[in-house]
Amino acid sequence: AAAHETLSSAKLGLGAVGRGDVEAIAQTPDWAHGARTGGPIMKQTLTRATTIKSGLAEGTRRKLARLIVVALLIPLSFEVAGFRLTPSLLVMMALFPLLTAQYFKKVVVWRLPDLLFLLFILWQGLTIFINNPDRVVAFTGQQALLTLAGFLAGRLLVINKQDFYNLIVFVGLASIISMPFALYESVFDDPIILRLIADYTPFDTFSQNNYEPRLGLYRAQFVFTHPIHFGLLGALALVPFFYGLKGYLSAGARFSGSMLIGAACFLSVSSGAVLSVIFQLVMFVWYKTFSRLQRPWRAVLISGGLVYAVLEVASTKSAFVAISSRLAFNSSTAYYRTLIWEYGTQQVRRTPIFGNGYNYWERPFWMLSSSVDNHWLFLAMVHGIPALLLFAGSIIYALLMVNRNNDGGPAVQRLRLAWTLTLIGFTMSASTVAIWGEIQLLFMLIFGAGFWMIGPIQDPSAQDEAEETAPSRAPQYTRFAAKTRTVGQPALRQTTQGAGASHHDVSVNHPSRRPQ
Repeated sequence: AAAHETLSSAKLGLGAVGRGDVEAIAQTPDWAHGARTGGPIMKQTLTRATTIKSGLAEGTRRKLARLIVVALLIPLSFEVAGFRLTPSLLVMMALFPLLTAQYFKKVVVWRLPDLLFLLFILWQGLTIFINNPDRVVAFTGQQALLTLAGFLAGRLLVINKQDFYNLIVFVGLASIISMPFALYESVFDDPIILRLIADYTPFDTFSQNNYEPRLGLYRAQFVFTHPIHFGLLGALALVPFFYGLKGYLSAGARFSGSMLIGAACFLSVSSGAVLSVIFQLVMFVWYKTFSRLQRPWRAVLISGGLVYAVLEVASTKSAFVAISSRLAFNSSTAYYRTLIWEYGTQQVRRTPIFGNGYNYWERPFWMLSSSVDNHWLFLAMVHGIPALLLFAGSIIYALLMVNRNNDGGPAVQRLRLAWTLTLIGFTMSASTVAIWGEIQLLFMLIFGAGFWMIGPIQDPSAQDEAEETAPSRAPQYTRFAAKTRTVGQPALRQTTQGAGASHHDVSVNHPSRRPQ
């Protein structure tokens, strides 16, 4: 009863606590000592009790996360009342009411990056309402399902280390399974899955991309709308699979799986995806070089900024443009991106607040395509600079909050670094391609999946390990007599079970005062 009263007065807001749960906790040998001393055992017990029935069940969370990843890999579509629907949209449509209800019940703690992200979604809808009112219904519906629902899925379906392991393994498996299909497509220029759906089913699918071969290989798109989106699948999975799963999978499984993921990414023959992987690996080595310092990321940022400044001064154009153009598989593509940047930034200067929507933007007449191969520039052009600042601010502030938190053991630190490198690599590669559709949903899922590393880490395995290694607070009984105390040493009452004494009569605040 005392335990129930204490838990009820805690008001942690983390979910209902059943009386049966509390009674089980109250019977643990550490409860009474924790309640008397206010020590860490009581805090751990309170937290564990109040999270027993909060949010979705563990198995449900992981099955839903896997369902979303599977839906991303089904490349078919159909129209209903003029709206194009895909398996991923249908899944997110079904999950959206559940996810929003869970989120507004505050199953997870709301943080500043959440607010910035929600404001980003609202600002996008406002700009389309102003610039393209005829498209506002379709746009807001798609953004709610692909962007907001994807983010909420990451926030609510991945709330601890084991959930994150589950997501990484499944995304990694998706990239590994794609390897034989991508290899066949790269050699024979035949996206076999897309062709089979188009020829033998009543559904629509993505059109085959007719790109010229690069490095003697055709560009594999697997089940995605564009080869670079397929490459980004591997770029999102590689570092978390190889480094984040250390201790969870064997070294052989991680190494072989990572080799297949990297090979699948390369078969997209996309400079943006490959550059993302290279950048992540360089950042990893860079971080490890400064890892002995108290603040390694500060050293990485300062040294990286100095290197970039030197390249900016030494190059006749932007350092990023100079690097990306030299690493591009196709020099004409790099030149076209430079033109997009030039005329796109001019459009941003003309419509800096609410953007230009999906209306025509000024460019030379021979630039027939209106596509913008730079996701960040695209956001500023369509939705204005505030949209860019809100979304970028949400990502940057989330990265800062996750890396300021040192809670969790070595396994969590590895996941924290892997998630950070993945986000940095993806945001860098997004400057070379537009992000939409299934890969946009996957990024939002992974982005939201890292927020659990901001607050106190509820890691049951770490708690169990700590409890196993921690010295026992209970009196230790032995058939040997107690040690004879020397002059000046305080007397220690020896209690035995037969004497009817309670272990609360023994001072256990210091290991040297435990009865032998």
